[in-house]
Amino acid sequence: MATPGASRGPEIQSVARASTVLGLVVDSEAGLTTTEIARATGLTVSTVHRLAHTLVAGNLLCRDAERFLPGPLLLRLARKALGSSGVPEAADVLKELADRTGETASIGMRRGDEVLIVLSVPSTRPLRYIGRPGARVPLLESAIGCAIVAFGRDPVHEAAEVLTRTGGPESWTTEVDLLATQFRGYAVLDDPHDPSLRALAAPVVGAGEHVRMGVEIQGPASRLTDDTLDGLGSVVRSAADALEGLPVSMAFGDF
Repeated sequence: MATPGASRGPEIQSVARASTVLGLVVDSEAGLTTTEIARATGLTVSTVHRLAHTLVAGNLLCRDAERFLPGPLLLRLARKALGSSGVPEAADVLKELADRTGETASIGMRRGDEVLIVLSVPSTRPLRYIGRPGARVPLLESAIGCAIVAFGRDPVHEAAEVLTRTGGPESWTTEVDLLATQFRGYAVLDDPHDPSLRALAAPVVGAGEHVRMGVEIQGPASRLTDDTLDGLGSVVRSAADALEGLPVSMAFGDF
């Protein structure tokens, strides 16, 4: 006699496999073929074929020639989630920040020892930095990362641990920068790989004073000059304050 719940094993496995397939298709740039999905998951082509066609029948995927793409139900779910996530409002805050400063505005979140850029609104000036949503930047090589660390619970200790794991500038230099960031209320960072590029960032404080997200502007150092920093920093801090009231951290996976 079958043990209670024994029949649920294959069902759970199927759901897990379907979830994996959906994730791969959503993350792909132009959809995936059955063979590509099989190669990425380690499943057999016949298993992927059955899963993918079941998902097509449920409108979670659709098919364009030989490639599988997100289906109408998945897109409806995404639109509904997006509408209640605060992301459209966050984009409005970034648009206003870009308009007021004339520079590219971005939101980034900490992921381990990196900052993941999740949303950007580009400057409209001919000479500008182009934001790259999806880009990952070493934590202490990012103005957003420096702002996140500076306004964390133990900035100096945290910075020392990050530098030990990843290497980087001398710790005392980083400590001075963190203290300056706390004093000003915003971080200033000249790109270590391109000195002509400068960024200003402020932390977005989450529930319980938890800091995992920041907002920045980035542009040519020739425009973000020392005598403009306080005025621009005030505008960036105002944007960070506006973002604090939005549930964008949940939308971007910061639970």
